[in-house]
Amino acid sequence: MENISLHPKKIINLDSKWIINQEQDFKLNVSYTEDSLVLDVNKINSEATHTYIIYDTPFNSSNLDFSKSSTYIASIEGEISNNLDIQLVATSWKNDKKLVSTHIGMDLNKIIDIPNKSNKLSFALRISGSGKAQLNKIQILYYEEAEAGVEQTIFNTNSEAEYLILTNAYPEKNNLYRNMFVHRRALLYRKNGIQSEVFRFNLTESKLGNYQYENITVFTGDASKLTNLLNKKNYKKILIHFVDKDMMEAIERSSVSIPMLIWIHGVETEKWYRRWFNFSYNADDLERALASIPSNQERINFMKSLYENKELKLKFIFVSKWFKESVAESDTNTIVNNFSIIHNVIDNHLFQYVEKDREQRKKVLSIRPYASHKYANDLSVKAILELSRKDYFEELEFSIYGHGPLFNKILEPIRHFKNVSIHNHFLSQEEVAALHKQHGIFLCPTRLDSQGVSMCEAMSSGLVPITNGVSAIPEFVNEQCGYLAGKEDYQGLADAISFLYFHPEEFQKKSLNSSQKIQKQCGVEQILKKEINEIIN
Repeated sequence: MENISLHPKKIINLDSKWIINQEQDFKLNVSYTEDSLVLDVNKINSEATHTYIIYDTPFNSSNLDFSKSSTYIASIEGEISNNLDIQLVATSWKNDKKLVSTHIGMDLNKIIDIPNKSNKLSFALRISGSGKAQLNKIQILYYEEAEAGVEQTIFNTNSEAEYLILTNAYPEKNNLYRNMFVHRRALLYRKNGIQSEVFRFNLTESKLGNYQYENITVFTGDASKLTNLLNKKNYKKILIHFVDKDMMEAIERSSVSIPMLIWIHGVETEKWYRRWFNFSYNADDLERALASIPSNQERINFMKSLYENKELKLKFIFVSKWFKESVAESDTNTIVNNFSIIHNVIDNHLFQYVEKDREQRKKVLSIRPYASHKYANDLSVKAILELSRKDYFEELEFSIYGHGPLFNKILEPIRHFKNVSIHNHFLSQEEVAALHKQHGIFLCPTRLDSQGVSMCEAMSSGLVPITNGVSAIPEFVNEQCGYLAGKEDYQGLADAISFLYFHPEEFQKKSLNSSQKIQKQCGVEQILKKEINEIIN
C-alpha cells in the first residue's frame, strides 16, 4: 500500500498460525522461514477444485473496530510457481452465521467487506492447482477512516492518468492470460506519452481493490465503484474492451460525459449459435446453450442499441473487417457507421524475427488456452496422432503449453509420446518470445477467431502458422506465409507439417514471409499510430 498517503492505525500480520488439514484431494507441505510461509502443494485428485488452510485465530469486536468509521484493507504478496493459485479469503460473521466473504488475489490490495452487524472476522487461504509458493506478506491494514475516504485516496494514487482503460479482465500475478493484449496496449501507450490506468470490471467485486502490474495501476470493483471513480477523476476519454450493459449503465450513472472508444473483440456481439463447438459434445452442453438463448438475445439487443446510439459520444474499433461485417453487423441486423478497423497490436520489438535454421521445421509449438473448444486443441491432438503413423514422426518435437479445465482431457491421447512435452501452466510474454526462438512451426487450429493474437505474435517471431482458414484468419495468413486447413480439417494440419518436413527451403521462405507480413500489418508502429490518433482526437 505504498502509494496510499493514509497511515494505518494498526497493521495485523497473519504469520505462523495456519491450520493444515490434510485431505485426499491435496497433499500440503508447509514450513516457515523467518519472514515467509512456504507451501508445497500437490493436487492428487484431478477433479478437485480447491482446498483451504485456515488461520486459527478469528478476530472479534473486542480487538477490531467494525464500525462505519473504520476500513480494513487486506493484501497477500509472494512468489508462486506452476499452475498454483492462492487467494486470501476474509469472511465476516455475525456470531456463527457467515455474512460475506472477500477474495484477495496475489499482490492485490482490497477493502474487506464488513457489514455493520458483523462481530467476527476470519481468514483462510484458498488453494487450487499444484506448485510451490513463498508468501512473504499476509497483512491486514486498519484505517481510522470511512470507506469513502479510503477509496478517494486509492483513486488518487495515479494523479497523472488522463485516460481510463475499462475491461472485464486484466493480467495479474496468477492469471497472465487475462486480456494480456489489453495490457500490452497500456504499456505501449505509456511509452508514447499517453498516461492511462485500468478499471477491471466485475459485478461480484463489491469492494474496491487495486494493484500494480508492470507499473500499470489497476482498480477492481463493481458498477458502483466504476461510477465512483468516474465522479472523482477527470478523464479525457474511456477506452473500453468487452463492453456490456452493466458497464454502460455504470458510466451513465456518473455525473460525467466522456467520449468513449469501444473495441469489439468477439463474444459480446455474437449470436449464440456461432459458438456451436461448445455444445456439440453432449446433451448437457446443448441444454446449457439453449438455456442461454434469452440472455444472448438480450446482449444482442443491447449491442444493437449501442451501435445505433446517437446521444453518447461513441466510436467503435473492430479488429478485423470480417468480424465487423460478418458477425457484428450481421448478428445485430444493423450498420455501424462511426467505426475504424484496427487490428490488435503485435509487439514486434518483443517478438523479433530471428532467421530460422532449417532443422527448426521439426520443432512444433502450441501455446493455447484450454477453457473453450473455440481454440480447437483437439484438432492439434488429432493431427499429432495422424503424424505418429509416419516413419519420421520421432524426428519431430512438439511443445504444448496451456492451462484450463479442458487441458488434461484433450491432451490425454498424446501424453505417452516421448517427443511430446506438455506443460500445464501460463507463460509470461517474455517466456513466449523465448520459446518462439526455439521453434519453427506454430500449430494453432481454431473454430472462431476475430484475429488470433497468439498466432500473430508467433508469426512476428518468424514461426510458420498452421491453422484453419475460418472466420478472420485469412485476413492474417495466406499461402505465402503459412497454411490454412479447412474447417475441422485436422488431416490438413498434419499434411502441412509433413510438407514442411520434406521442404526445408520452403519452410525458411515462409518463415521470413510470415514475419514480414504480420509486422507490416500489425506491428507496433503501424497500429499504435492508428490507435493514438483515435485516442487523442
